[in-house]
Formats: sequence, structure tokens, C-alpha cells
Amino acid sequence: MNRITQILNIKHPIVQAPMSWLTDARLVASVADAGGLGFLAPHAGQTTNPTSNQEVIDRMRNEIRKVKALTDKPFGVPFILSYDLSLIDLMVELLIDERVPVVLDNGLLDEKIYQKFKAVGTKMICRLPNPNLADALKAQQIGADILVLTGFDEGGTLPMKEIGSFSVLAEFVGKVDLPIMLAGGIADKKSVQASLALGAEGVWVGTAFIATKECHSHQHVKEWIVNATANDLLLFRTEPHYYRSLPTELAKKCFEMSEKGASRSDIAKVMNAGTGMRLGMLEGDFTNGYVSVGNGISQIDNIKSVQALIDELMG
Repeated sequence: MNRITQILNIKHPIVQAPMSWLTDARLVASVADAGGLGFLAPHAGQTTNPTSNQEVIDRMRNEIRKVKALTDKPFGVPFILSYDLSLIDLMVELLIDERVPVVLDNGLLDEKIYQKFKAVGTKMICRLPNPNLADALKAQQIGADILVLTGFDEGGTLPMKEIGSFSVLAEFVGKVDLPIMLAGGIADKKSVQASLALGAEGVWVGTAFIATKECHSHQHVKEWIVNATANDLLLFRTEPHYYRSLPTELAKKCFEMSEKGASRSDIAKVMNAGTGMRLGMLEGDFTNGYVSVGNGISQIDNIKSVQALIDELMG
């Protein structure tokens, strides 16, 4: 037991990252039953875009209740699914109403929202999109229970500064009182052990969970992750800062635009036309979609169950 397992009431200090389109009740419950903490994410359990904020709320409420039907163990949901303030307010109400045990703040740092969750006993994890000490200390001051630090090795939306995960961790250890989880490039036992040795008390894992039997990402995506390494990935500028992807046709186009100096906004328009993440990662459309993963893919060599992955990570 360490501070993170005690705070979250879980067996292992491993959190499955909320990954847009790729999470659902089955994955999250599987992580919970294996001793970690799973997060539902934007579009959890869905295959189509919502038509209204109310539909977003209704869908998430349904998926939350599915998780509760599958496991009695803790799980989490981010209260920010988009930066539409009206949707944030609705999500806060939903998560309090449904008594979701753990909530993620992706760096909004709104003290009033923290107070609402703390009043009902919800545990608050703060993940800073661009780690900096001032925001970390603010998160600590307003009531965060756990701080997630993300290095440039992660998948998804990358931080503004190109600082590797272990270097990010070194900057914060000993300077904040909050227990720290490290995110970015962590996909095997050795990277978990290195994170803990360098002062983290837990790890935040995304890409490795995509390549599990319980994740509903496309089978061809899982196979590509297993067969690829970090050297295969394309890194390109886009909004807000950077993205990396396996070399789909869309990713190649975005990379070429980036290399030729196209604006971040122009690249983002191409990248997200037709919802590139859903097409690539959920449907396996490698022409019109992209496959966002972290540098940890070099450590992933087979598709396994969630239980087997967590057992392997904890060694």
C-alpha cells in the first residue's frame, strides 16, 4: 500500500488513462477488477458523435451505470469532456448525482468545482496538460488528492514543451506534497519500476491498455501497436501543440504539412475532418483516420487481457 492505493482504494497504483472513443464499461470494470483504476472517457461506449449536450450526459450516465453493474470497485470519469462551460457544469452535476468515486480535472483548476466534489467525498485527480510548478501548487492548495505529470512520451494531445517523462518527474519530486503519478511512455514492468524509483507513487497508462482484449479499439490497431516501435511514429505540429501517430495516410499528410510549415490550425482541420481519431482507432480506417499512441509501444509485444497486463506491470 502507498498513498495512491490508499486514496483511491485500489490494490495497485495503476490508472488506465481516459482515451477518447476507446473506453467503455467493460474495459473500466476489467481494470477495476484487476486491481487498478479505470477511467471512462469522452464518447465512452459510443461509435457516433452526440447531437447535443444532453445526449452526452445521457450517454455517460448510462455507461457509468453499466460500470456499476459490472463491478463494485472504484472507477473514475473526467468532468471535462470538452471546454464547453455549460457541458462542464452538467458533467459536475452528473458525477455528483451518480456518486462517481474518482474524478479527473484536466487542468481547469476551478476551486468551486473542487469544493463541490470534496463536499461529497469524491477523490480528485489533477492532470496538468502542461506540467508546471505553479499549477501543481495551486492544485494542491485547492484540494487535489493526486497529481498526474505528463511527459512528451505520451500518446494523445502532447504537452507544449518537449520534455521526456522522467525529466518532468525529476522537476517536481520533493517540491509538492501531493502523491505523483507519471504518464507518458509507461508500458512495461521496467518503466513502472523506473517511475517508482524516481519518486512517482503510481503510473498513468494509456497505450498499453489499447492493446488489450477488453479494449474495443479495432483489432488492426492492436496488431499494429504490437508490431510497431516508437521509431515508426510520426510527430507533427497541430492544435494545441503536437500529436504523434502511427503512419496512416492521414498522419503522413499532417506530418508533411507540418514539415512544410503549415499552421497548426490548418493541420488540425485536416487531422480532425470526419473525426480522425474515431475513424483510425475505433474503425481501423488508416486512410482517413490516425492512430495516436505513445512511445511506450516499443515495449508492447502481444495482445493480452487487462488482468495479464496489470500483473505484468506490477511484476
